[in-house]
Amino acid sequence: MHKSAFKISINDDPLKRKFRALREGMRGDVLVNALLAGGVVVLDAARMNILAQDLVRTRQLSRTLHQQVMEKGSTSAKIGMGTDLEYAAIHEFGGIITPKTAKYLAIPINGATGSPRDRDDLSLRKTGGGNLVLVDESGVQFVLKQSVYIPAQPFLRPAMDENVDRIMAEVSAVLAQQIEAAWKTN
Repeated sequence: MHKSAFKISINDDPLKRKFRALREGMRGDVLVNALLAGGVVVLDAARMNILAQDLVRTRQLSRTLHQQVMEKGSTSAKIGMGTDLEYAAIHEFGGIITPKTAKYLAIPINGATGSPRDRDDLSLRKTGGGNLVLVDESGVQFVLKQSVYIPAQPFLRPAMDENVDRIMAEVSAVLAQQIEAAWKTN
């Protein structure tokens, strides 16, 4: 197999300055800004996924989604996206919920609200199927479980996977603006 090599030398000082400015312009903050622009696409899509899946009764999960710079070097950058809410991971990945300080989880049904600990009108009963329930004069208010399985309802990962082209377009647009600015100034 025949191999060929090409070498290009630029001896034009103004052109050398432009390429040097271009190389210097694609560092640190520029890379971070490009990634953050792509991250906005992900966070917007994740918020839409949360609403579409009706994951929570409040909008706290949507409101707490954020991105942050994890690493910024002279030639690389890394951002992270997510939320600090404890329950976000169970929605994203699924899993088993167990009680922390009690023997059972009290699952409200039939419109029950609050905690059964705050009510003195409840009594413990065992159903024909062997389930434990807490009842008041109007009927069953809480079902007691030792654990519950929450299926995965991912909102963040699909936001990334389904928007790769849009993310890359945003990142590319920021980098293109920086390239153009660096090229024009030198």
